[in-house]
Amino acid sequence: MEIEEDPTVPDRMSTEYSEVRSSMQAIFDESLAFSFQKVVEQSVMEIFNGNGMTGFQESLRNGMNSIACTLQKRVVEGIDEELRHDASLRKGWVIVRRDTKTTTSPFGPVTYQRTYFQNKKTNNHAHLADRIVGYVPHQRLDTLLEADLVEEVVDKSYNKAGNSQEKRVQGTGVTGQTVLNIVRRFEPEQLDAKKSPALKRECRILYIEADEDHVAHRNKGVRSFEQRLVYVHEGSVSVGKGRHKLLGKRYFTFPPGTKTEEIWNTVWHYLDDTYDLERTEHIFILGDGAAWIKAGAGYIPDSHYVMDGFHLHKAINRAAGADDENRKALSQAIQDGKWALMNHLLISFREEAKLDSRKKAIFDVQKYLDNNWPGIQARRKYQGLLVGCSAEGHVSHVLSARLSSRPMGWSYLGANQMAHLRVHSANGIDIGQAYIKQSASERKLYVHDQLPKQTVSSVAKAVGSSLKTIDNIPSLGSGTKSFAPLLRTIAHCKFDI
Repeated sequence: MEIEEDPTVPDRMSTEYSEVRSSMQAIFDESLAFSFQKVVEQSVMEIFNGNGMTGFQESLRNGMNSIACTLQKRVVEGIDEELRHDASLRKGWVIVRRDTKTTTSPFGPVTYQRTYFQNKKTNNHAHLADRIVGYVPHQRLDTLLEADLVEEVVDKSYNKAGNSQEKRVQGTGVTGQTVLNIVRRFEPEQLDAKKSPALKRECRILYIEADEDHVAHRNKGVRSFEQRLVYVHEGSVSVGKGRHKLLGKRYFTFPPGTKTEEIWNTVWHYLDDTYDLERTEHIFILGDGAAWIKAGAGYIPDSHYVMDGFHLHKAINRAAGADDENRKALSQAIQDGKWALMNHLLISFREEAKLDSRKKAIFDVQKYLDNNWPGIQARRKYQGLLVGCSAEGHVSHVLSARLSSRPMGWSYLGANQMAHLRVHSANGIDIGQAYIKQSASERKLYVHDQLPKQTVSSVAKAVGSSLKTIDNIPSLGSGTKSFAPLLRTIAHCKFDI
């Protein structure tokens, strides 16, 4: 049954009612202070029970999570109480009923009472307190917990990411399907993570390296597909014996079916936005000779495709086999830029081979080297300006570690979304904060569309005022026994930051 608001309620409530309301809305009261005291006492006892600092920390963490759940419950119920008893904060809205909702927060499950309202003019219905705190209809997981799950899934399977939260806080575990649904809703492949500098950087030489990861399809009988990776950097510096660090690196990933033009236009726009290209003398594109990689030189002005050393040496070793003399001769011919000698040697290798499979392997290498001869020549010409191509290693670290190094299958969408999550993370994007920011922008409309503009600030002031009762809590008053001095210190301490 609909309950109409009483038009005779005065704008200012009586002093008696204000005192009752203040008592009902107290967020930090004596019971909560005693709860904190009990948590500390139980945690300290873990040490004396032989569980050491680990037992103390575990008990303290569980206890503080429980207190955090209570605080969250009181905050939401305090907001709801203000809306329920002060009709001026919800003009046009009348009370329909009261019900209970449970959400899963980063601290554990939180169950609270809320009020369901109806707008007399529009006939809309809403839980206004939920709208103020940013809950959308039927939301069961808090946004911060969802953000934590998105961060976890960058390195873990959907199931392991969902279970990881339960290991930290009891009652926060979710299924792998739930984590997958969160990623789908997030759409990391649509995330605009551009970081255009205020001033364009100057760099004499720029390097673009590209390769692809071969990802198994989740459906049996469907061929594997390529998830492509391109990254730009400014060279490398030594960071230890045999170890180098790339400077100014930026990753991009593209799913199968992406047009070559789109790939290189994306990279070109990044270069143009980031660097003063008039001061850039050389742009090198390094790769394994795939057609889509070599095509980059046609889209990036004044760039040169260069055959990367890893795949070149791999081809030489494949053609020469275990014969060191053949390998040295072929390497020297290529290093000297002698195309005819290279082909003569490969033909002789093939004639000496006894197995058909071996003959075919040598023929494939000859075709591969011939097709990439311009890139091999560029490698000779600019060898003093080049740094080692590490595309294979970067593909392994950024993509393969999550997509193909384990026996799992992916859909095209799932692989592309995971690849973008890992690329954003490798680019230094805070995935959790990006998720929170996106969620906040999507949920603002629930507050502004459902309530008058002044409501949120008015409710915040009303609920916040109850914190002034902290000095009236007996545990924070006089006395030197137990934890009273400690609690008083915490309550009144001022921190220098």
